[in-house]
Amino acid sequence: MKKILYYILNLTFHTLDREIIKYIVKDKSLIIFDVGCYRGVFFKRIYKQISGKKRESKFYVFDINKNVKKYIYSFLKLKNFFYNEIALSNKNGKDKYNYNAFFESSGSSLSNLYRNDKMWVLSRKYFLKVFFQNTNNYQNYKVPTITLDSFVKKEKIKFISVLKVDVDGSEKQVLYGAKKNLKKNKIKIILIEINDKKNHYTKKEKQIINFLKNYNFELIKKHIMFTPSFLSNMRSGDYLFINKKFRG
Repeated sequence: MKKILYYILNLTFHTLDREIIKYIVKDKSLIIFDVGCYRGVFFKRIYKQISGKKRESKFYVFDINKNVKKYIYSFLKLKNFFYNEIALSNKNGKDKYNYNAFFESSGSSLSNLYRNDKMWVLSRKYFLKVFFQNTNNYQNYKVPTITLDSFVKKEKIKFISVLKVDVDGSEKQVLYGAKKNLKKNKIKIILIEINDKKNHYTKKEKQIINFLKNYNFELIKKHIMFTPSFLSNMRSGDYLFINKKFRG
């Protein structure tokens, strides 16, 4: 039932996949990063769009949810697919992961943003009870972290075609850990979900837009999502950026 609810919710979200495809359709070589992949809705859509085309592609996906392997097991067999059970952040080391044990697709993050929103937690638990689902509490465990810059250097990756970030509150840390590659124009497109409290959201939105603007990125589209804001103090939106060097 939770899987069904998750996919129903995804149908209500505005996706910017078609916009991304427009900017990579002619690229002969593609490197896709999916940070916070969960069940792989994003990378599966991109994979479907480019499969069968005569081009080299590699997918690097990241998630620290221990259940993700069984959700994307069919992709683990592909030679151009690399799953990493590690968190991209602004430091190399370890950090505390807040795992949402009652509905893992929302609010599971290094950030405790959603966990600390009592209205969000109580309303989501009530909704799940209506569908006779368990309402366990959050769990914590230590997870390894690495910066995008360190990962790219380690794996000898020269360029990232698309960087998608969906980490429910720790998105700034992911970007701060990518400064070297941003400075060198080694990333073409960024799709990032911004999350924060409603009264802090505009400030965080401006910080991320201005941060990426300093690295030659232009905001192409944004979409504020309704679902996270419903019966909560949270706000969330998808933002699509492109490096102006590759705008064409």
